[in-house]
Amino acid sequence: MKIITQVSPRGQITLPASVRKALGLKAGDALLLRVEEGRVVLEPARVLPLEAYTEERIEEFNRAAEASEEELTAFRKAWGL
Repeated sequence: MKIITQVSPRGQITLPASVRKALGLKAGDALLLRVEEGRVVLEPARVLPLEAYTEERIEEFNRAAEASEEELTAFRKAWGL
């Protein structure tokens, strides 16, 4: 499929409806852009949510990861230590 589109004064391009439909793209979807041998290549991208943890949240994780003396004893027994 070859379609001509133009670059706007703001550097934007419009993906025609037929291209969006063929790729299953909808408004707000992310695209990966790369330049290969003088060509612009766009492909659908997957974006995963990222959570930046606060110091308080990290402390919560640390507290939850601590084992009690009873748990440590059970672990040692199970591991033959």
